[in-house]
This record gives sequence, C-alpha cells and structure tokens, in this order.
Amino acid sequence: MNFGAALDVAIGLIFVYLLVSLFVTALNEYISSFLNKRSEFLLQRVQSLLGGDGSEAKSGEWSPQMCAVWNHPLINALKSHNQAEDHGTKRGTLLKNAPSYIPGKTFAVALTETLKPSETTHLSFAQLKTAVAGIENNEPLKAALLPMLDDAEGKLDVFQQNVATWFDRAMDRTSGTYKRWVHRLTFWAGFGVAVAFNVNSLQLIDNLWRDPVARAGLVAQASQTAQSADDVRSARIRLSAPATAPDAPAAPEGDEAAAAPDAQAAAPECACDGGRNAADLAQDLPLPIGWSGEGLCALVHEPLSSLPPSTRPSSTCKTPYRSGWSATAKIFLTLLGLAITGLAVSLGSPFWFGILQSVTNIRATGIKPDRADGSAQK
Repeated sequence: MNFGAALDVAIGLIFVYLLVSLFVTALNEYISSFLNKRSEFLLQRVQSLLGGDGSEAKSGEWSPQMCAVWNHPLINALKSHNQAEDHGTKRGTLLKNAPSYIPGKTFAVALTETLKPSETTHLSFAQLKTAVAGIENNEPLKAALLPMLDDAEGKLDVFQQNVATWFDRAMDRTSGTYKRWVHRLTFWAGFGVAVAFNVNSLQLIDNLWRDPVARAGLVAQASQTAQSADDVRSARIRLSAPATAPDAPAAPEGDEAAAAPDAQAAAPECACDGGRNAADLAQDLPLPIGWSGEGLCALVHEPLSSLPPSTRPSSTCKTPYRSGWSATAKIFLTLLGLAITGLAVSLGSPFWFGILQSVTNIRATGIKPDRADGSAQK
C-alpha cells in the first residue's frame, strides 16, 4: 500500500470535513439566533428556579417571585428592551427580548431585593429570613433558600454569594443542555448539507485515491491553510504577550501605538482569507461534490463501464436499470457515505482543524526510513 498516497487522501478528506464544518457552524449559529435558543434555555431554567409549584409550571403561569426578578431593573438592563413582561407576553417577543446570559451575582442581588418588604429601604438579615419564611405557594424556592440562609450565619453578603453559586450551577446544567442541543443540530445540519451538496465520504475517498491531480491540489491548499493558521497563532501570541521583565521596553506611543491594533486586526483577516481561498479551491477542484443528472442516474442505472464500448450509450441515464440488490447496495452505500460526513461534521471545525495540523506535520516530517537490514526503525 502506498502510505504517502493514503496520507494525502486522509489530508484531503479532513480538509473537506473542515470546510463543511465551518459552513455548518455558521449555519448553526444562524439557526440558534433565529430560534433564540440560548434565551429559551435561560428562561426555562430561571422559571424552574423561581416558577413555583407544579400547578404553575404546568399552566405556564409565573410565580410572583419570577415576575419580580424577571422585571427587576438589574435584569431589565440585560434585555434588548426594558419593558415589563409576564407569562401573558407573546413567547416570540419574550425570547427575542430575553438575555442570553445573566451573571450569578446579578441574579442574587435581584432576588434579594425582590424579597425586601416594600416599606424597607435597607434590608437586614432578620427581615430577609422573615421574608423567605413567608414565601407562599412556592415551596421549591422556599426549600432552596432556607439552607442558604442557615449557611450564611447572619451575613447578607454570604447569602447572596450562596444564591449566586446556586444560580451558576443551574446555568452550568443549562449550558450542558444547550451544548447537547447544538451537537444534535450539528449532526442533522451536517447530514443535511452532505445530502444537499452530495458530500459523500466514500465517494470522496475513491475519487481522491484515483485522481492524483485533485489529491495534490487539495493537499497543497490544506497544508497552506494549516501553515497560515500557525503563523496567525504565533502573531497573536507575540502581540498579546505582556512585557513583565524589569528591563522590558516602555509601551509604544504615537504612531507605534496606533499601528499595534492594525497588526492585531491583520491576524484574523489572514485566517479569513485562508478560509475563503480554501473554499474557492474546493469548488474548483474536480471533486465529486454536488448533484448532477448523471450522479442521480448512477444510483439506479448500471455504470457505463459495465457495458462494452460498442453498445455503450452516451449517458448513464440511458443504461439498463440495476438489479434489485445492486440498486439497494448503491443507495445504501450512498446514504452511508453521507451519514459518515454528517457524523464527521458533528465533531466540529476545531476538532478537524487540530487533526489537519497534526496530519500535515506528519506529512512534512515524513516517516523514518528502514534500516540497512530491512527492519523498521523504532
């Protein structure tokens, strides 16, 4: 087996996965923003913490604590529009206006102030304890806050820190839920893109193995992309490195200081240019990506190579139909290749970018030659 050719096929396939992953990542972000999924998961978690007993959760109504905290000025400052909202607000408006993230400290202060009696200007710990004990029709919230009060030992700031920690842990679970949703979306979006553009992994492997021109071109662009990313990363490290040495030069002034942001802005621009060039090259190379009439006919018609030249028609669509098992196997392998692409894309572009850099480094370094006696070097 030609190890060099096999490695080049792997690099080409990884590079295609990277390009598709980048496209799917942008598509996922658009879908997530359009559906306001971050805000939706956040709102659901806050409602589960403050929503009250089971009857209110099932009916969709908000508890008094939920309404008070959600409309607190500190929370309103994080929304797109500062307006009063409750369970009667249209869901689309509610999610569009909701923040994507609430700091735990902000939530703790808002909750504490909503528990403060209206006639009180300065909340004491004793008043807070009385207010928590007097919570009605919201036993889950009451049961969660009472241990935090006991642990605070009479200190209001410790209680708020306990609430902030409680909220942050709930947000960690929300982040996990969101990540699982994104992972499922990535697979189905990757599979959808693979089907829409016919990014068949098995067909790509076969084409890259048989076509050295396409393989060499794709490997060259993949290596260039990996190298440019290394250069960008090195530039970012140099630009962001703090001058901590005692004899470090003073900070630049004047024109030199103005030039620093330009240098920093150049790094991501290089990365974007590399991505655009890679996408353009992938479109220009003779890769079997995209549907055509011939490709669709090949699913159910016999290939041209199966017929003698004397009786071979001009198009695959004019050849005899495949037998039942042959057509089934062809369709199955096509779906399998598309599913493999979807699974690969679901791993994400950072994963494939790291793999691409590792494999291109192996290719640049090469493998150790055999010893004079024919044995492999260790």
